[in-house]
Amino acid sequence: MTEHTAIARRLRAYYEGLITLKEDRTTYIKAQDVLSNYETLCELLKAHEEQFGEYEASDMDGNGTESEDQLESERLLHDCFLLISLFYLTIGKNNEPPATFARCAVIKRLLVHLRESDNFAHKDLEPIHKTLKQCKETVSRHGSTADLRMIRVLDSKVNQCLETIKPLQTKLDEIPLPLRAVHTKLVSLRRSIKGVEGRKKGRFSESDVKALLEQIKSIDAARVDGRFVGDDGNVTDQGQAQVAQLLERSYATADDALKRQGAIAEGLTHFSDKLYGIKHKLEKLELTQAWSLRETDLYDFFVIITTIDNRRVDRKFLADDGTAPEEGQSILLYLVRRAYAHVYILITSSEAVSEALTPIFNQLQTVRRCLKEVAKFGISDARELYPYSMKLSSIDNMRIDGKFMVGNDCPEGQGRVASLLAECFEICQELRENKQAESD
Repeated sequence: MTEHTAIARRLRAYYEGLITLKEDRTTYIKAQDVLSNYETLCELLKAHEEQFGEYEASDMDGNGTESEDQLESERLLHDCFLLISLFYLTIGKNNEPPATFARCAVIKRLLVHLRESDNFAHKDLEPIHKTLKQCKETVSRHGSTADLRMIRVLDSKVNQCLETIKPLQTKLDEIPLPLRAVHTKLVSLRRSIKGVEGRKKGRFSESDVKALLEQIKSIDAARVDGRFVGDDGNVTDQGQAQVAQLLERSYATADDALKRQGAIAEGLTHFSDKLYGIKHKLEKLELTQAWSLRETDLYDFFVIITTIDNRRVDRKFLADDGTAPEEGQSILLYLVRRAYAHVYILITSSEAVSEALTPIFNQLQTVRRCLKEVAKFGISDARELYPYSMKLSSIDNMRIDGKFMVGNDCPEGQGRVASLLAECFEICQELRENKQAESD
């Protein structure tokens, strides 16, 4: 067995250990287990780079010069980085460098698809810019204290996303501020048509598409001498060609949707069935995230989506017979992009609270939500606050020396939970004082 093969074998064993840890639901993920696995990953990264050179942290297969051993090693490394990153989110270490990898992996895929679809607006890029800025700051802030190889890989991952977003932002910068509203509206209408087209079989609505088409026509009709009028009432030369092109594409998208009626070629239904299932599960997770999501669960979804995405040839999904039927191609792309977007939302909305403290955190969020509803109308008697006060006191009494302990562990997210508890107590106190003031 060569040294190259030995590295791949070590990575495979390590990866399988991470999967076992991820799938163990008998207990919560412990910080010490994650940190220990992180140290092992640092050692494996070093061994890989000593044999093959610097790891580029790309989720795509190499440039054709790599050996099979190197490609296998890099595929495993990428999956291991992704898993460790999700483990960091699970234990509440959202602001540590390893946690940035998963965010960047999803962002890179999203950006590639936004570029390919050529249908995006400022509102799509703004949150991504914000996330990338946070990731860059997180990696830079810990650059002198963490493993240097690890920091270089994570920094490279962030930089890949920053380079990918540049041409997209440059294209948007060509649209002047007064025309942004009409540009954004057309992007939204085109995406909504795709959404109607992407409904499950039998749920396509011709009337919904026609209603969206009427909105496109109204934007077209509002032009003066064929030119779009800005929000300020003026007509500028800049951006006219770009918005006009988007208008034409919007018409084409509507016409294509009405023509195809949401049809998917028989040879592509195995893709659509799987993607519809993923979309449904991710949408459900978004609704129940606080109570049911373990961030490492997103790994399985991401792998399935990228596997389907990577099976495209020349941007087309192939049927089992090797052909690329046109019916359903745009629907599959829409479903892939929506799935990536759902994973991105779930990852970026992850709270910096360990899985071990999540039950307490969720209870406090529910209490706060209820108290804010009560605050809208006030209370008629202070005794109405007793159930909330009792619940808050019972949670407060769980602390040992001011910390929420789980066994001998002091899980991550203490400050966030303590702050939420204090906020709930403050709302209760404010309600009591307001009632007292009314009585006086």
